[in-house]
Amino acid sequence: MAANHGNHKMCVRNVPIFNHLTEEEMNEVFRKVESRSYAKHGHLYMAGEPKDSLFVLHRGKIRIYRLNEEGREQLIRVLMPGDFTGELALFGEDALHDSYAEIVQDSRVCEIRKSDLYVLLKEYPDIGIKIIERFSRRLNEVEQQATNIALLNSEERLIEYIRTHADDEDFLTLGMTKKDLASYLSMQPETLTRIFKKLESDGVIGKVDNRVYRVLDYSIL
Repeated sequence: MAANHGNHKMCVRNVPIFNHLTEEEMNEVFRKVESRSYAKHGHLYMAGEPKDSLFVLHRGKIRIYRLNEEGREQLIRVLMPGDFTGELALFGEDALHDSYAEIVQDSRVCEIRKSDLYVLLKEYPDIGIKIIERFSRRLNEVEQQATNIALLNSEERLIEYIRTHADDEDFLTLGMTKKDLASYLSMQPETLTRIFKKLESDGVIGKVDNRVYRVLDYSIL
Protein backbone atom coordinates (compact mmCIF):
# COMPACT_ATOMS: atom_id res chain seq x y z
CA MET A 1 0.00 0.00 0.00
CA ALA A 2 1.15 3.53 -0.62
CA ALA A 3 0.20 6.91 0.78
CA ASN A 4 -1.05 9.49 -1.70
CA HIS A 5 -1.63 12.93 -0.24
CA GLY A 6 -2.69 14.44 -3.56
CA ASN A 7 -6.02 12.64 -3.67
CA HIS A 8 -7.20 12.80 -0.07
CA LYS A 9 -9.26 15.95 -0.67
CA MET A 10 -11.40 14.18 -3.25
CA CYS A 11 -11.66 11.22 -0.90
CA VAL A 12 -13.10 13.41 1.86
CA ARG A 13 -15.43 15.41 -0.39
CA ASN A 14 -17.18 12.36 -1.78
CA VAL A 15 -18.01 10.38 1.35
CA PRO A 16 -21.39 10.92 3.07
CA ILE A 17 -20.06 11.49 6.59
CA PHE A 18 -18.02 14.49 5.41
CA ASN A 19 -19.65 15.93 2.29
CA HIS A 20 -22.09 18.10 4.27
CA LEU A 21 -19.26 20.20 5.72
CA THR A 22 -18.41 23.74 4.67
CA GLU A 23 -15.26 24.47 2.72
CA GLU A 24 -13.50 25.72 5.84
CA GLU A 25 -14.50 22.62 7.78
CA MET A 26 -13.40 20.42 4.88
CA ASN A 27 -9.94 21.97 5.00
CA GLU A 28 -9.68 21.05 8.68
CA VAL A 29 -10.58 17.43 7.88
CA PHE A 30 -8.07 17.38 5.00
CA ARG A 31 -5.25 17.94 7.45
CA LYS A 32 -6.18 14.90 9.50
CA VAL A 33 -6.93 12.42 6.73
CA GLU A 34 -4.47 10.16 4.97
CA SER A 35 -5.43 8.59 1.67
CA ARG A 36 -3.88 5.25 0.77
CA SER A 37 -4.07 2.89 -2.18
CA TYR A 38 -4.52 -0.85 -1.61
CA ALA A 39 -4.02 -3.55 -4.23
CA LYS A 40 -6.54 -6.28 -4.96
CA HIS A 41 -6.17 -9.41 -2.78
CA GLY A 42 -4.47 -7.48 0.03
CA HIS A 43 -6.01 -6.65 3.39
CA LEU A 44 -6.95 -3.34 4.95
CA TYR A 45 -6.67 -5.06 8.32
CA MET A 46 -6.74 -8.58 9.73
CA ALA A 47 -8.15 -10.18 12.85
CA GLY A 48 -5.87 -9.62 15.82
CA GLU A 49 -4.56 -6.24 14.68
CA PRO A 50 -5.23 -3.12 16.80
CA LYS A 51 -8.36 -1.06 16.11
CA ASP A 52 -7.25 2.55 16.13
CA SER A 53 -8.60 4.13 12.93
CA LEU A 54 -11.75 4.82 10.99
CA PHE A 55 -11.47 3.77 7.33
CA VAL A 56 -13.71 5.27 4.65
CA LEU A 57 -13.73 3.67 1.20
CA HIS A 58 -13.37 6.23 -1.57
CA ARG A 59 -12.94 3.91 -4.53
CA GLY A 60 -12.99 0.13 -5.02
CA LYS A 61 -14.62 -2.67 -3.05
CA ILE A 62 -13.77 -4.36 0.27
CA ARG A 63 -15.31 -7.45 1.85
CA ILE A 64 -15.56 -7.78 5.64
CA TYR A 65 -15.66 -11.34 6.96
CA ARG A 66 -15.01 -13.44 10.06
CA LEU A 67 -13.75 -16.99 10.47
CA ASN A 68 -15.62 -19.40 12.71
CA GLU A 69 -13.97 -22.04 14.88
CA GLU A 70 -13.82 -24.43 11.91
CA GLY A 71 -12.10 -21.82 9.76
CA ARG A 72 -15.18 -21.22 7.59
CA GLU A 73 -15.80 -17.69 6.34
CA GLN A 74 -18.92 -15.76 7.29
CA LEU A 75 -19.33 -12.67 5.16
CA ILE A 76 -20.45 -9.68 7.23
CA ARG A 77 -20.82 -7.03 4.53
CA VAL A 78 -19.27 -5.66 1.37
CA LEU A 79 -18.07 -2.06 1.46
CA MET A 80 -18.80 0.14 -1.55
CA PRO A 81 -17.53 3.72 -2.11
CA GLY A 82 -18.75 5.93 0.73
CA ASP A 83 -18.99 3.07 3.25
CA PHE A 84 -16.74 2.88 6.30
CA THR A 85 -15.31 0.32 8.70
CA GLY A 86 -13.36 0.43 11.93
CA GLU A 87 -16.07 2.43 13.68
CA LEU A 88 -15.85 0.22 16.77
CA ALA A 89 -12.46 1.80 17.42
CA LEU A 90 -14.41 4.91 18.37
CA PHE A 91 -16.12 3.26 21.30
CA GLY A 92 -14.47 2.12 24.52
CA GLU A 93 -10.87 1.14 24.98
CA ASP A 94 -8.52 0.20 22.17
CA ALA A 95 -9.03 -3.42 21.18
CA LEU A 96 -8.26 -5.83 18.38
CA HIS A 97 -10.11 -6.45 15.15
CA ASP A 98 -12.15 -9.65 15.16
CA SER A 99 -12.75 -9.61 11.41
CA TYR A 100 -10.83 -9.34 8.15
CA ALA A 101 -11.10 -6.56 5.55
CA GLU A 102 -10.05 -8.01 2.19
CA ILE A 103 -9.48 -5.80 -0.86
CA VAL A 104 -11.73 -7.13 -3.64
CA GLN A 105 -10.84 -4.43 -6.17
CA ASP A 106 -7.91 -2.01 -6.21
CA SER A 107 -9.07 0.56 -3.67
CA ARG A 108 -8.39 4.00 -2.28
CA VAL A 109 -9.18 4.45 1.40
CA CYS A 110 -9.31 7.51 3.67
CA GLU A 111 -7.85 6.75 7.10
CA ILE A 112 -8.40 8.89 10.19
CA ARG A 113 -6.70 8.02 13.46
CA LYS A 114 -8.96 7.71 16.49
CA SER A 115 -7.26 10.61 18.29
CA ASP A 116 -7.64 12.91 15.26
CA LEU A 117 -11.25 11.90 14.74
CA TYR A 118 -12.08 12.71 18.37
CA VAL A 119 -10.78 16.22 17.78
CA LEU A 120 -12.99 16.56 14.69
CA LEU A 121 -16.05 15.23 16.52
CA LYS A 122 -15.63 17.84 19.24
CA GLU A 123 -15.30 20.65 16.71
CA TYR A 124 -17.94 19.41 14.23
CA PRO A 125 -20.62 17.33 15.99
CA ASP A 126 -22.49 16.80 12.71
CA ILE A 127 -19.79 14.33 11.67
CA GLY A 128 -20.57 12.24 14.74
CA ILE A 129 -24.29 12.40 13.99
CA LYS A 130 -23.68 11.15 10.44
CA ILE A 131 -21.52 8.29 11.73
CA ILE A 132 -24.12 7.32 14.34
CA GLU A 133 -26.91 7.37 11.73
CA ARG A 134 -24.96 5.09 9.40
CA PHE A 135 -23.83 2.87 12.27
CA SER A 136 -27.43 2.55 13.47
CA ARG A 137 -28.60 1.41 10.05
CA ARG A 138 -25.77 -1.09 9.92
CA LEU A 139 -26.68 -2.52 13.34
CA ASN A 140 -30.29 -2.91 12.23
CA GLU A 141 -29.13 -4.78 9.13
CA VAL A 142 -26.88 -7.07 11.17
CA GLU A 143 -29.65 -7.81 13.66
CA GLN A 144 -32.12 -8.55 10.86
CA GLN A 145 -29.61 -10.79 9.14
CA ALA A 146 -28.99 -12.74 12.37
CA THR A 147 -32.75 -13.13 12.83
CA ASN A 148 -33.19 -14.37 9.26
CA ILE A 149 -30.42 -16.94 9.66
CA ALA A 150 -31.92 -18.17 12.92
CA LEU A 151 -35.57 -18.35 11.83
CA LEU A 152 -35.70 -18.79 8.04
CA ASN A 153 -34.69 -21.72 5.88
CA SER A 154 -32.29 -21.25 2.95
CA GLU A 155 -34.98 -20.52 0.35
CA GLU A 156 -36.75 -18.06 2.64
CA ARG A 157 -33.45 -16.27 3.29
CA LEU A 158 -32.80 -15.76 -0.42
CA ILE A 159 -36.39 -14.64 -1.00
CA GLU A 160 -36.06 -12.09 1.81
CA TYR A 161 -32.79 -10.86 0.31
CA ILE A 162 -34.45 -10.42 -3.09
CA ARG A 163 -37.42 -8.62 -1.52
CA THR A 164 -35.24 -6.13 0.34
CA HIS A 165 -32.61 -5.53 -2.36
CA ALA A 166 -34.63 -5.28 -5.59
CA ASP A 167 -34.80 -1.73 -6.93
CA ASP A 168 -37.87 0.32 -7.83
CA GLU A 169 -37.85 -1.12 -11.34
CA ASP A 170 -37.94 -4.69 -10.01
CA PHE A 171 -34.32 -5.48 -10.85
CA LEU A 172 -31.99 -7.24 -8.43
CA THR A 173 -28.35 -6.42 -9.09
CA LEU A 174 -25.92 -8.47 -7.02
CA GLY A 175 -23.23 -6.31 -5.47
CA MET A 176 -21.12 -9.33 -4.61
CA THR A 177 -20.19 -12.69 -6.10
CA LYS A 178 -22.62 -15.56 -5.60
CA LYS A 179 -20.01 -17.27 -3.45
CA ASP A 180 -20.00 -14.22 -1.17
CA LEU A 181 -23.79 -14.02 -1.24
CA ALA A 182 -23.98 -17.66 -0.14
CA SER A 183 -21.61 -16.87 2.74
CA TYR A 184 -23.64 -13.78 3.67
CA LEU A 185 -26.85 -15.84 3.72
CA SER A 186 -25.12 -18.67 5.60
CA MET A 187 -25.57 -21.43 3.03
CA GLN A 188 -23.43 -23.47 0.67
CA PRO A 189 -22.83 -22.02 -2.83
CA GLU A 190 -24.45 -25.04 -4.46
CA THR A 191 -27.54 -24.51 -2.30
CA LEU A 192 -27.77 -20.90 -3.44
CA THR A 193 -27.42 -21.94 -7.08
CA ARG A 194 -30.16 -24.54 -6.69
CA ILE A 195 -32.57 -22.05 -5.11
CA PHE A 196 -31.90 -19.42 -7.79
CA LYS A 197 -32.71 -22.01 -10.46
CA LYS A 198 -35.87 -23.06 -8.60
CA LEU A 199 -37.10 -19.47 -8.37
CA GLU A 200 -36.42 -19.04 -12.08
CA SER A 201 -38.27 -22.25 -12.88
CA ASP A 202 -41.21 -21.15 -10.71
CA GLY A 203 -41.40 -17.83 -12.56
CA VAL A 204 -40.55 -15.75 -9.53
CA ILE A 205 -37.42 -14.20 -11.08
CA GLY A 206 -35.94 -14.00 -14.57
CA LYS A 207 -32.20 -14.09 -15.17
CA VAL A 208 -30.77 -11.16 -17.15
CA ASP A 209 -27.13 -12.14 -16.62
CA ASN A 210 -25.00 -13.64 -13.84
CA ARG A 211 -25.36 -10.52 -11.67
CA VAL A 212 -28.82 -9.19 -12.63
CA TYR A 213 -32.27 -10.69 -12.16
CA ARG A 214 -35.73 -9.27 -12.69
CA VAL A 215 -38.51 -9.92 -10.20
CA LEU A 216 -41.48 -11.33 -12.11
CA ASP A 217 -43.78 -12.39 -9.28
CA TYR A 218 -44.00 -10.56 -5.96
CA SER A 219 -46.74 -12.79 -4.59
CA ILE A 220 -44.30 -14.93 -2.59
CA LEU A 221 -41.93 -12.14 -1.68
